[in-house]
Amino acid sequence: MSTTVKDLLDPSHLTQIANMQLLARTAVEGFLSGMHRSVFHGFGTEFLQYRNYTPGEDLKYIDWKVVARTDKLYTKVYQEETNMNCTVLLDCSGSMDYQGSRASCTKFRYAAMVAACIAYLAGRQGDNVGLFAYSDELLEAVEPGHRAGQLSRVMHALARLKPHGAAAHQRTLDNLTHPFKHRGIVILISDMLEAEDQLPRLLRNFRFRHCDVIALQVLDPDELDLPQPQVTRFRDLEAGKEVVAWPSSVRTQYTERMNEFLANLRTGFSKSQVDYLRLQSTDSLGLALAQYLHHRTL
Repeated sequence: MSTTVKDLLDPSHLTQIANMQLLARTAVEGFLSGMHRSVFHGFGTEFLQYRNYTPGEDLKYIDWKVVARTDKLYTKVYQEETNMNCTVLLDCSGSMDYQGSRASCTKFRYAAMVAACIAYLAGRQGDNVGLFAYSDELLEAVEPGHRAGQLSRVMHALARLKPHGAAAHQRTLDNLTHPFKHRGIVILISDMLEAEDQLPRLLRNFRFRHCDVIALQVLDPDELDLPQPQVTRFRDLEAGKEVVAWPSSVRTQYTERMNEFLANLRTGFSKSQVDYLRLQSTDSLGLALAQYLHHRTL
């Protein structure tokens, strides 16, 4: 049976590939297959082609000389020559080490695969790529760049990471905000558990630095519906605390609290002008890649 694009973006397929760079190339090339070459609009860039004007587009890209000759509206399409910074912030706290009954990998493995794919896609498009990974301290720091070997540095950093400890969102993101002086894209990948009040406020600081910000929340399907059929011992992977419960007796209350948490998170990000996408660790990685591409082409 031939491998489809869907297979190439399926975490159950990708998690079998140990080499991060090979994994990312496999997923991204599969994602891009069938898509047209990415083009971007702007001044001082290489002219690529004309296309029909679409109502609502910026009028400054209309070629009025062509309009005068043909009495039809055509837009100039350019290929962007400048690059931007793409910085991935990866949560490596202990709670990311969870793998439920329906997932083929832990939340952290899924998040690392997403980070690798975004880094590969960004580098492929000529962007400066960077990675900052943290739990209770900063674990890896690869400053955004595009010099030889930059992508390999990011991939090797991802391969070294092991989830542990508590997520020090406040301390880490506060320290990282100040160096961001140029426009770019900042992508946070985290389960965001118990951080619905912190993260929207912290990521808003990157918006003040003229960065586009994407918050990718990674959850295991089990965390959304508590499917366990019998008495289960639940352990906090960061604090180590345990509780024994019969899921059927707490499922309704749990689901209500989880939905409230997700709604507050979504509202907080909306107010902070941060784009938010919730992913499950069983989802196609194409969702995250499409979100990045959307921002890259704005």
